[in-house]
Amino acid sequence: MSAAVAAVEAGASVIVVEKADSTGGHTAISGGAFNSSTPEEKTHYHFDERQIGVESLITDALSETPVSAEHKALQDEVRAEYEAYLQTDHTMFDSPAWHALQTWNGGDKLGSIPHIRQMTEFSYDTVKWLENMGVEFHDGVTSGPGAMYARAHRPVRARGSAYLLAFENFLEDKDATVLLETTGKSLIMDGDRVVGVNALGRNGNKVTLYANKNVILATGGFAGNVELRQQYGEGGQWSDLGPTLITTNLTTITGDGLFMARDAGASLVNMGQIQLAHIVDPVSGYTGGYLPRTTLSVFVNREGQRFTREDGRRDRMAAAILEQTGGSIFVVSSSDVTGAIEKDELPTFRPVPYVADTLEALAEMIGVPARALIETVENYNAHALAQTPDEFGRVVYTAPLENPPFYAQERAPAAHHTMGGVNINLEGQVLKADGTPLEGLYAVGEITGVIHGTNRLGGNAILDVLVNGRIFGTNAAR
Repeated sequence: MSAAVAAVEAGASVIVVEKADSTGGHTAISGGAFNSSTPEEKTHYHFDERQIGVESLITDALSETPVSAEHKALQDEVRAEYEAYLQTDHTMFDSPAWHALQTWNGGDKLGSIPHIRQMTEFSYDTVKWLENMGVEFHDGVTSGPGAMYARAHRPVRARGSAYLLAFENFLEDKDATVLLETTGKSLIMDGDRVVGVNALGRNGNKVTLYANKNVILATGGFAGNVELRQQYGEGGQWSDLGPTLITTNLTTITGDGLFMARDAGASLVNMGQIQLAHIVDPVSGYTGGYLPRTTLSVFVNREGQRFTREDGRRDRMAAAILEQTGGSIFVVSSSDVTGAIEKDELPTFRPVPYVADTLEALAEMIGVPARALIETVENYNAHALAQTPDEFGRVVYTAPLENPPFYAQERAPAAHHTMGGVNINLEGQVLKADGTPLEGLYAVGEITGVIHGTNRLGGNAILDVLVNGRIFGTNAAR
């Protein structure tokens, strides 16, 4: 949809082929967090959230021995920006270069630095583009789960639907057609060029679409496809990606576009890189609920103890949770950071959190030792009050968890995002095995495999689909 809007803005007519009965895919059910650095005068925290380890995060990244000329250039740019920042009456350091360096390091240096830099460089401009289309963001930034830094812009409208509503409204009176419940099956070739799409309509009728200019694949990943994730992902970071592992993915998103691209001659890269979301409902795979934000909470196992930093990398948090008794944990918080919920409001949240007036009562509800839970929270509170890193290395804090009601929700890892996929160049053109463009075909979003490396930072998926959708949609309209 981002690419469609951009293509229309560039003067093209557009047909959107959507397998589901509504637009948006995972974006529609996502938390909606959009990572972007902002001009410093516009940057402040949305929540009462303090990131006390900024200096060490930056100096550690800059002290690494560069592994390439691109890495060194990125470090040098961040170093110059940070040194200039320290000479000002600063409030919070961030920049597109620092965002890019964190993204690359967070993916274990497997992603493409040029692609990452393009994405972060155009992030704030895309925030303004979205605002001009009517998307309203909360004031300030925050740190989403697995984001590693506070730079997430959150739409006021629930979850990712804010973006889709803006796009749908924009396209309503434009030269654009959206075909819902229409499934792309294969790409139409004219020699070595992609010229259209074969699809099936909602009644099984054949739909044949020819492109005057180009085709864009934005069909998502394959974390919900058990066979594919076992084929590509098992034996690497994860030993078992089988059917007992739940997924956050919609049932309509099964990797179809990957097969379409591959059969047309596209190269697939980094296919073994599969991410688990660390805290989802262990029954449904639902990512929402009242306590999803890790920086407002602590994670405790069935022994009532913390075991990892809650503001760390998703893959490391997921791995740590899987090592705990039962393979799931409880996210614990309080009214100090979430606000009090009236009991008659609880059914509106999925799943319903445990709520109690004391930590002792909460411990009984969730079946953990009361004394251990109390000591865990007291230790966390001491660090939150002193604003000092704890034994797990946590650097993002809100208020201490002191006042009732206290809340808890059970959470577990689930198959979430696939970092591998179609190889693309900086224009968004799909590449063949020899590195040359597959003429007529572009790709954007989770179907691509060159940006996020081994681990996608939280808030970077929405960034990817919206920024690159905008850039590649414009390119494809030429």
